[in-house]
Amino acid sequence: MEAEIVEMLRTKGLKVTPQRIAVIKEMMRGGHFSGEQIFSELKKTEPSISLSTVYNVLDTLEKAGIIRSFEAGGKTWYEVRMEPHVNVYCEDLGDVMDVDLDLSSVQKELEGRGIEPKNLSVIVYAECSKMKKG
Repeated sequence: MEAEIVEMLRTKGLKVTPQRIAVIKEMMRGGHFSGEQIFSELKKTEPSISLSTVYNVLDTLEKAGIIRSFEAGGKTWYEVRMEPHVNVYCEDLGDVMDVDLDLSSVQKELEGRGIEPKNLSVIVYAECSKMKKG
């Protein structure tokens, strides 16, 4: 996995650093993360890493198109998943989950209006404890 990360960074013209590798590895576990969550996890194995370093890495990775961020529930969330999808913010749980829905009609409608989406992500606020099981 590390070789893939190194290649990805180089392809994007970024310097390969241990901090960038560590942040990407953590995020590739899947899901949605706040900067504080990434910092908390990395601090366990990288005691010298700082919160500002984590945020600087996240900013660099986002600008390079490796990750993306969105706001929900008063937090900035980061994810590596770049294809269009729905992010559901669970208000009662304070967490985010992905729901795969076909957003191609939204994309086509936007493009038909001359809008070229760079990042298509729908954010839905919900009470997840009321979700149907299965």
